[in-house]
This record gives sequence, C-alpha cells and structure tokens, in this order.
Amino acid sequence: AQLENEVGVINAAVGAAYAGARTMIGTSGGGFALMTEGLSLAAQSEIPLLIVESQRTGPASGVPTYTEQADLSFVLSAGHGDITKFVAAPGDAEEAFLWSGKLLNLSWKYQTPSVLLIDKEISESSFDFDPEMLEKIEKEKPKLWNGEEDYNRYKDEGDGVSPLAFPGQKAVVKSNSYEHDEFGLTVEDREKVEEMQDKRKRKFEKMRKEVSNLEAVKSYGDEDSKKAIIAWGSTKGAAKEAASQLGFKLIQPILLEPFPERQMRKALKGIKKKALVEANQSAQLGKLLNQHGIQVDKKVLKYNGRPFTPQEIAKELKDL
Repeated sequence: AQLENEVGVINAAVGAAYAGARTMIGTSGGGFALMTEGLSLAAQSEIPLLIVESQRTGPASGVPTYTEQADLSFVLSAGHGDITKFVAAPGDAEEAFLWSGKLLNLSWKYQTPSVLLIDKEISESSFDFDPEMLEKIEKEKPKLWNGEEDYNRYKDEGDGVSPLAFPGQKAVVKSNSYEHDEFGLTVEDREKVEEMQDKRKRKFEKMRKEVSNLEAVKSYGDEDSKKAIIAWGSTKGAAKEAASQLGFKLIQPILLEPFPERQMRKALKGIKKKALVEANQSAQLGKLLNQHGIQVDKKVLKYNGRPFTPQEIAKELKDL
C-alpha cells in the first residue's frame, strides 16, 4: 500500500518492527524532518528501525534534483529528549550495502533506531562491487525472551537491553511512547522515570563501547604522509583520488554517532596538516570534529549542488 506521507511511513515501520519484522525505510531531508517524531517514538519504546536519509540540496525544497552533504547536523540532533542512535555515512555503494546490514543488526541488538546517511550522488550513481560482499552480512540474533518466565517488555537486566518478544507468542507485549515501568505501564513517579532513563543510559553507553568493534574510520593513500584530507560520504571518491595525486593520506570517518574518537585520533597520529573537504556551506563534519577536540588547518567546501571533482580538491590543497 502507498502511505499518505512520511509520518505514516515511519509509524507503519515502527508497527512492523514491533511485530518482529526487520524494517528499513528511505527518505530525503524533508521527509526525514517529518519522521523525527517517529524516531523519538522508536527510541522511547525501544523499537529497532533503520532509516535511510539521502541528502539533497536544501534548505526546504532547495534544489531537489541535486546533491549535498548538509543534513549531518540535523540527523545527529534528530529526536527530542536524550537519545543516542547509530549514524553511518558510507562513501559508495559497497559501503552502503555493508553498513545497511550492520546498522540493521545494531538496531536489533540495542533495540534503537539507526540512520544510514547517504546523498543523491550515491543514490543515483552507478557502481559495481564484488558480489562476495553478500557473505559479509550475516543476520545476528537480538536478545530474545526465553519464553519461560513472566514477560516484562522493559525488564532491566543490568546492561539496559531488555529481552524481546513479539505479538503471537505466549506473552502480553506492551510498547509505550510514554515513560513507563518495566511492565510497559505508564508512569510519572519521579523515581520510576529516573530508573527507566538510567536503563536507557546504560544501553547508550554500551552502544558507545560497541564502536571499538567496528571499522568506523578508514584510511587511504600514503600512510607516512604528514598531511591528510578528512572527507566523508560520497566525497570519498574524489578526495581519495586527490590524496593520491598530492601524496596525502585520506581519512574517512564512516560511523558518525557514536563518534569513533579513539579511531580518529589513531588515524591522525603523526599528521601535521589537516584539510577538511565536504559538500556543505557550514563545515558540518568540522563542527563535529571540533566537539571532540580535533581542529583542521583548511576547509574546502562546495555547496552548489554539484559533487567534488579530484581536480578541484587538488587545486585547493596543493599549497597546504
């Protein structure tokens, strides 16, 4: 069925995931704006969900048939209340395929929404990659109810992740967007509210530790170079070629929330000059790097709806 709008789409997806179906939905920046309340719903009710957000030139309708990388700050802050989610920004079709599978597994492991942040350049370009990549994606089992003891949907087992059960099993499966107790019943008592907030906080902390198990940052080019380009998403391709021409190292963060600070600092070890290359006006990845104490020496920004070429990047950075 064709749903009426993005609000209907994300609510239907939340319902499908509640029933036990692994669900991925797609939209662009304007549609994601409509989905943000449903994102908060999924986070509060602890329902796993993967949203693909394909950026285009904004704000508003902007230049809707052209590309940009200007939704990063929006996606990172999307959802009201205290929420930590997984956000990954692949640089090509192979990475998009791989990380869509990883994010689905992570969403179900931690019962939380995730966002795969791509853009129009990746969405509508042609790529090829080794079909053996399919073998790298294995469906991981979430934490499931054992079917023996009484079922409490939001049972606190110490790590913040509760056992899952689905309608149709011998259990009453409550799901609640209101603050709730371990049974799923609405609460407003201050101690109960804090207990459930603390439960989710422990889950979010475990999600941050999960980053160390993932290849969250990639490096290309001359590993001994003292100069590096930092680029993300679809800019990877042009930046990789420019780095090769200049004898630079390319550093590509893929996982952007939780931010892989330790892996980034390891990739930047020995680097004396850092250039940031991204397709937006306000250097949104640069702002994220600043939050983690990483400063760049030069910013190369493009925001006319067209992707970078290697020549443009090399020209801007030849005197770095």
